[in-house]
Amino acid sequence: MSEKTPATAAQSSSSTPHLAFTTISNVKLKVPILLSFSEPNYKKWSRLFLLLIRRFSLGDFLTGKSSPSSDDDSEWFQLDALIQGWILSTVNDEVCDLVLSTTNSASELWKSIYNMFHDNKPARAMQLEHQFRTTTKGSLSMTTYCQTLRNLADWLDDVDAPVSEQQLVLQVLRGLPDDLRSQTSFLQYQTPPPTFLQTRLTLLLIEQQRAELGVGGGAGDGGTVLYAGSGGAGSGGTRR
Repeated sequence: MSEKTPATAAQSSSSTPHLAFTTISNVKLKVPILLSFSEPNYKKWSRLFLLLIRRFSLGDFLTGKSSPSSDDDSEWFQLDALIQGWILSTVNDEVCDLVLSTTNSASELWKSIYNMFHDNKPARAMQLEHQFRTTTKGSLSMTTYCQTLRNLADWLDDVDAPVSEQQLVLQVLRGLPDDLRSQTSFLQYQTPPPTFLQTRLTLLLIEQQRAELGVGGGAGDGGTVLYAGSGGAGSGGTRR
């Protein structure tokens, strides 16, 4: 069997579109996250984007290890432009406007976005830690309250100031109003400690049953609700 010469190999490569062109018609189906400064989603966005890139073995385009063989290397420039388009299609206008005019390749674009979300880490970590420690339920629904603290914990992780699962659970419990805090205090002493999802499920069950009982539900009812919720959470943990 005769081997392909570099010339014939190049002709074959140029005549057959890269799999990335023919497989992905809508990148947002593969990366269903819009990167923005207002959401703690950089880590999720970058993870999903890297999974897509690795699927087609295009990682070198992001690291800068891949470069065109010449100014006429049309396949390289097409792939690089494709990846740039993927990136820009999955970030919001604010992020796009800040990087679009200062980058000329996928690797420059990727690095610029990384730097934007990792600059001034100490200052951002201090601000986020303050928000995390001072967030209380107040008039928020239980779903919104728990999600707010979960988001802050994720954002702290993005700036290398991670919050442990137990710290997150304790902060969720600390931020509850007095009547709920007294009913949930035993969760702090459970062994093993409840996970965030178990704690959230317990609190949602309490909120639901308190609403059914009315605002004036007695402490005895609250205690019954709590233990029912705790049992449900435990079951959820087992399934998981």
